[in-house]
Amino acid sequence: QARDDEGNSLSLDDIQDQVILLLFAGHETLTSAIASFCLLTAQHPDVVAHLRAEQQQFSGSEPLSMEHLKQMTYLEQVLKEVLRIIPPVSGIFRRVIQSFEFNGYLIPQGWTILCQITQTHKDQEVYRDHQRFDPDRFGRDRTEDKQKTFGYIPFGGGLRECLGREFAKLEMRIFAAQLLRDYEWKLVPGQDLEMVVIPTPHPRDGLKVKFSRKVGS
Repeated sequence: QARDDEGNSLSLDDIQDQVILLLFAGHETLTSAIASFCLLTAQHPDVVAHLRAEQQQFSGSEPLSMEHLKQMTYLEQVLKEVLRIIPPVSGIFRRVIQSFEFNGYLIPQGWTILCQITQTHKDQEVYRDHQRFDPDRFGRDRTEDKQKTFGYIPFGGGLRECLGREFAKLEMRIFAAQLLRDYEWKLVPGQDLEMVVIPTPHPRDGLKVKFSRKVGS
C-alpha cells in the first residue's frame, strides 16, 4: 500500500473520492476539447479526408479496441494539434519556491505566477507557422512538441500534471474514432466563432454543428 513521506496512506473513502474526481472533474475541459475537434476538423476538410483514409484500415463492423486506437497514429496527431491550438485550460498557476531572475526582473519566492499554456503553444522557436492547423507537426519526421522541455503542456507539466490526462486522451480518441466511423459533420453557417476562454475555451455563442449519419452506418 502506497504511503506519502509522512507515512500516511489513502483510505477507501479517499480512493472513492479520487475516482469520482477523475470521472467528473474533467467534464467541462473534455467537452471543450471535443467541441474544438469538431470545429477545427470541419474547417479543414483535407484533414478529415486523411482521418477517414486511416479509419478504412479497420472494419466498421468491429467494435473499437485498444489495439485499433494505438494504430490510429494520424488521429493522435490531429488530437494533439487540437489541444495545441485550443488547450482546454488556458493557463496554470504555480507558487515560486525559490527566487529567480527572468529577463531582468526578480521573481520573489512565495509569489504566485501564471503560466499561459496558449502562449506557450505559440512559441515560434518550437512551432513553425504556429497559427496554422497542421497535425503533421507531430509526425515522426518533425516531432515539434519534443523540441523544448515543457513546450507542449495541454495538461500542464511537472509533478502536478493533470491526473486524468491519459483518461481524457482515451475518451477523445474513442469519441473521434466513433464520429469518423459513423457521421459526417459541418458547421452551421452564420455563427460567431470568436473564442472566449472562461470558464473553458468555446465560441462566444456556443458551437452549432450539423451531424448526419454516413450512408451504410
